[in-house]
Amino acid sequence: MVLAAIRLTPKCRTTSPDLGESLNKGWAMVQVRKLVLAIAAASALSSGMAQALGLGELSVKSTLNQPLVAEIELTEAQGLNATQVVPSLATTADFAQAGVTRQAFLNDLTFTPVINASGKSVLRITSSKPVREPYVKFLVQVLWPNGRLLREYSLLLDPPKFSPEAAA
Repeated sequence: MVLAAIRLTPKCRTTSPDLGESLNKGWAMVQVRKLVLAIAAASALSSGMAQALGLGELSVKSTLNQPLVAEIELTEAQGLNATQVVPSLATTADFAQAGVTRQAFLNDLTFTPVINASGKSVLRITSSKPVREPYVKFLVQVLWPNGRLLREYSLLLDPPKFSPEAAA
């Protein structure tokens, strides 16, 4: 926050002491009002920046041909609760504008915010059906009281690990 120093020195000199004093008081009041407005504007801007929710890294917990289980880190989620964070797959128009193909199986994705006041907050992404594509690209939209966030994610699903015991 930047604070400005105000010098209360008269800008004009008059021969009448009463007129000069009233001009100086008026000028000082204008300067005080400007300072109060500057402080109020800085406070309003800084409080809005304090709730700039962000989407972090994506971590995948499932493998190819399994239902998707993944998490995206939610950054700057302090002061928010799960009902205030509304995640979803982005709109068809958003996909088109980003030049990303909206594959039909993406409609099966469920987005759930998990807000931990004392720890790591995440956006859990799950599907009820197995994901058959090894490479998936999608857009996530998150709405919260201070705005809307849109981010593209790509994930590469590894095949399940081969276990000689399972084959026997």
